[in-house]
Order: sequence, then structure tokens, then C-alpha cells
Amino acid sequence: MSKQSLNSNRENILRISTGGVCLALAFVLSQLKLFEMPMGGSVTPASSLPIIVYGVAFGPFWGFVIAFIFSLLQLIGGWLVTPFQVFLDYTIGYTALGIAGFAALKADARAKVPGALNKFRGASILKILGFSVIAYIVRWLGSVASGVIFYADYAAEAGYDNALVYSMVYNGSFLLVDLAILAVVLVALYMVIPSSEKDNTIATVQKFTAEFIGTFTLVFLGCGTAMAVGCDSVNGGGYILTAFAFGLVIVAMAYSIGNISGCHINPAVSLAMLISKKMTASDFWGYVVFQVLGATAGAGLLQYIFKQSGKIDMTGVYDAEAQKMTAWGLGANGLAGVNGNVVTGLIVEAVLTFIFVLCILGVTDAKFKHGSFAGIVIGLALVLVHILGIAFTGTSVNPARSIGPALFVGGQALKDLWVFIVGPFIGGAVAALAYKAISKSKEDKADK
Repeated sequence: MSKQSLNSNRENILRISTGGVCLALAFVLSQLKLFEMPMGGSVTPASSLPIIVYGVAFGPFWGFVIAFIFSLLQLIGGWLVTPFQVFLDYTIGYTALGIAGFAALKADARAKVPGALNKFRGASILKILGFSVIAYIVRWLGSVASGVIFYADYAAEAGYDNALVYSMVYNGSFLLVDLAILAVVLVALYMVIPSSEKDNTIATVQKFTAEFIGTFTLVFLGCGTAMAVGCDSVNGGGYILTAFAFGLVIVAMAYSIGNISGCHINPAVSLAMLISKKMTASDFWGYVVFQVLGATAGAGLLQYIFKQSGKIDMTGVYDAEAQKMTAWGLGANGLAGVNGNVVTGLIVEAVLTFIFVLCILGVTDAKFKHGSFAGIVIGLALVLVHILGIAFTGTSVNPARSIGPALFVGGQALKDLWVFIVGPFIGGAVAALAYKAISKSKEDKADK
């Protein structure tokens, strides 16, 4: 096989595999409901973003293919009403988004800039936002056209005599909010993705994907165990099982994805590595984004599986008479164990994270030989902090692990979420600074 054929096959594999990841991310994001609009309809966290990025990277034809497949998946899943809506609303709108992304590329960047991720960085962020606005108008027109048919009955109930006017206002209201969210996320993503003269797409995607898989597994198995067996002080067996579930996931992931990304699967750990100058700022933001996405996907799949199987979420509220869950827990963190005291919750999370991250920094320090047992030690350290922390906060020590379940649970879990972001970040940062201070003289001796 010629070198040209190998390169062509490599590009096709990259297009298809990246397309699969974009479809999965778009689907997960489309199922998240940030909040309900007054007129109805749920705002999702920029579910169109993967389509735009894909359009930038691979051009309008592949952007259309992904948009069309995503629309069909929405139809099969029952989130769209008829094939008519697929074409008028989603396919036209998402294809416009894909083309918008590609159009935002600078003319010379389309041919000369190597790699999908570099192409995104080679585009003008202002042009991406500008073309996205145009694409959203196209999508809005498609939504209005389909809404005239499907919202006729709802228009009268809402006090509108004309279904067209109701459809324009209804679709426009949540699409404007979605566009605002999209703009914020696009800017953040533009800052995250590194730019390089070389094509570093595959290496970067590999690391970010590994972090996505690792954090997904942590939430799916750790929180899933808590949901299945319970983890309150009365149910002692479930308490210990939950602690070991989280620790064993770290052991498993350390020896699988550890060679690829270092197996952080925790933004607090990534922050400590950034402070310790063991990773770049661009990698740090990329790790955090994909860790949160992985945790969110894990929590979403857990809720789906428990719902479909009729399984009781032991961390939620179950109505025995109605035989249904009245409130999902999903193993989310909370402040009930500290009587709602925010300061106490912050202290617990910061101290536990400090202990956990300090262990990671010590056992992975390349200057000192600890053999191949680092993964086991780190896993047991996570078990240790869980044994105490579950009784107080449910033990987060990991912002991504808390964000995923909280997005689906909502309510108080979402209100208290900032505690489980700030606390672990403080603990991780202090651990990095403390380890650097206490190991400095030892490092000097080791160098001699």
C-alpha cells in the first residue's frame, strides 16, 4: 500500500472515529436539561457544539452527514415527532451549523493548517460566532415552519390566536438562550485546544478520550454502587462497598489509561499537576472539559439504566405506595451530613482532597522509585478518604464526579455543587504547593 493510500485511510478513520465521538457528545448534551423556559421547552448546554467543531475540522459534506445521522437518532429515540421535523428543524439547522464552522476558517487555513484540532484554532472565533448566529436563524426558521403544524393546539392554550406567532416566540426564546450558552462554551473551547505547527490531533484526542473514559467509569461504577446498595451509616455493608468501588476503579484505570493520559480523571488532580508543572495549561483545560463530560455521561447512563430496569436508587427517595422514584440521588454529593453547614463541607472536602492528592504526588514522583504499585496505593488512598468522608459529604474530592450527578439530580444538589468544586480545588492546590515545599531538600539530595 502506498504512502498516499495510508494517509488517506488514516484521514478516513479519523473522520469516522471523531464523528462517532461528536455524535455521542451531542446526544448526551441534548438529553441534559439545564432549565425549563416559561413558555415551555428545555435549554440544553450547547448540544450543537460538537456539530460545529466537526464542521470546522472536516468540512461541510462531513458536517452534513453527522447532522443528518444525529437528526435520525433523535427521530428513532422519540425526541422528534415526524420525519418532516427531522428535515425542517434539525437537519437544516445542524447542517447550517456545520457549514458555519467550516466557513469560519481562514481561506489559507483550510488547506495548510495540519490536523482537525489545529484547524479549529486556525479559525477566527469571531467568525465562528458570527456564522453560528446565521446558522441559528436558519434553524429557527426550520423550527418555526415545523412548529406551525405541531403547535397549533398549544398556541390556543398559551393565549395566541396565531400558531405562526406562537411558534416564532416559542422556538426563538430557548434558541436564543442556547445560542448564548454556545457562545460561552465556544470561547472556552477555543482557549482549551492547543495550537501547533505539527498535527497533534491524534495524541491530544487520545489523552482527552482516556480521561473521558476514566471519569465515566469512576461515576458509573462508583456512584452506581452507591445507588444499588446504599451508603448511609445504617447500611454499613453498602458504605464500605461504595468506598471500595471508587478505589478499585482508580486501580483499574491506573493500569489501563494511565499510560495514555496519566489517569487523572479528576480536575483537582489535574490542577495539582499543572501547579507542579507536570502538564501544560492547554492540556489542563482539555482534561477538565473531558473529565466533566465523562462524569456527565456516566451519571446520565446510570439514571437511564435504573429507570428502565425499575431499580430503586438507594441514594434517592422511593415512594413505596406509588412504586416509583420521587427523587433521584445518583450518588450525588450533599451537605446533609454536616447539617447544611457550607464551611464545614468546604473544610471536609479540602482536607480529604489534600490527603488524596498529596499521596498521588508522592507515589508518582519520578525522582523516587516506588515500583509499579502506584495505582494500588492511589486506589487505596481513595478508599481511605471515602471511609471517613461518606458520612459527611458523600466524599467528592473530585469536581467532575460531583458535577455529573448534580446536573441530573438538580435541586439542592445543584445549589450545593459549588462547594464540591471549590473545596477539592483548594485541597489539590495546597497539596501541590505543600509537596513542592516539603520535598525540595529531599530532591536536592537525590540529585547529588
